[in-house]
Amino acid sequence: MSISSPIGREPADRDEDRAQIILITGLTLAVLFVAVVLLLNTVIYTENLATRGADAGGAEAIEFRDGVTEDLAEILHREHRNASDGNVFTDFNESAKTYARTVADLRARDGVIADVRVRGDTVKDGYFIAQNETESGFRNMTAPDSNAVDWTVAGNATLTRNYRLTVDSTSLSESTSGAFTVVADGTTGGTNETWSATLSNSTGGNLTVTVENATGTTAETFAPRPDGNHTVDFTAGTVNGEPFDALVWAEAVQTESEPYSIRYENGDAAEGTYHLVVDDRDGGADPDRSSRPYVTEAVYSVKVEIGHRTPELTYGDVIRLAPGERDA
Repeated sequence: MSISSPIGREPADRDEDRAQIILITGLTLAVLFVAVVLLLNTVIYTENLATRGADAGGAEAIEFRDGVTEDLAEILHREHRNASDGNVFTDFNESAKTYARTVADLRARDGVIADVRVRGDTVKDGYFIAQNETESGFRNMTAPDSNAVDWTVAGNATLTRNYRLTVDSTSLSESTSGAFTVVADGTTGGTNETWSATLSNSTGGNLTVTVENATGTTAETFAPRPDGNHTVDFTAGTVNGEPFDALVWAEAVQTESEPYSIRYENGDAAEGTYHLVVDDRDGGADPDRSSRPYVTEAVYSVKVEIGHRTPELTYGDVIRLAPGERDA
């Protein structure tokens, strides 16, 4: 005699089993979905963190490079001004070493290994020509000693940088005729042209700068600085800090291959100061600091190696230091 299951129990068991399987499957899928979401969030967060760290480190390194370039440019200009024995590079190199030690110590406090090293084998020699104020104030722009009104400041140059001139507007002619003029003469028979900038006084102490080159003549008038004077930066192409595109130094004259001369015309029609650095000179200012203007041996350009290392980023670069150079 066989014993059979109660009527109706077997279909109910099968329904309960299917429900349990569906429930377990749903829970499994839910756990998997949560795990996948957490995994994706972790990957995204890691990528964002890594990207932010690289950008921050890179920005810090670039800021370091730009700061070093600006600081060393100021040190180089100071050494040109203060040089007494003509050996500007030796003085600059010593000052740069002191600067490098100071920077390294300061950066080390933030966990950064910083290195600044001047490469002495990359020095390009030049000449620093300058006219400072005298005890009685500004001097005119005539030649030293001879007081010639038309004279050559530097001959046989192929490169000029940091050429800035400051004038008292009341000393200038009120017309371009007979006014003080800076001339860059190209090589006779060469392909480079002649370029000139004439400075004249306008109403209210304003300065009119008239530039003449191979393409024509352009003039623009500028208001004075708070002290009433005007500063013309020939290599940067600015007047009192305002851009003047036509003024940018020696268009079609400075080719970096053919030499040219820098001359002053009507030097008695302006009073002020100036300084410039050229890669070469032939004649012009006397190499004697007692005269006005004067000339000393200089560093036209030099290369500097820099390094900036953090746990996240190692950065190195070689910068060419030639402050105030055209297009620099």
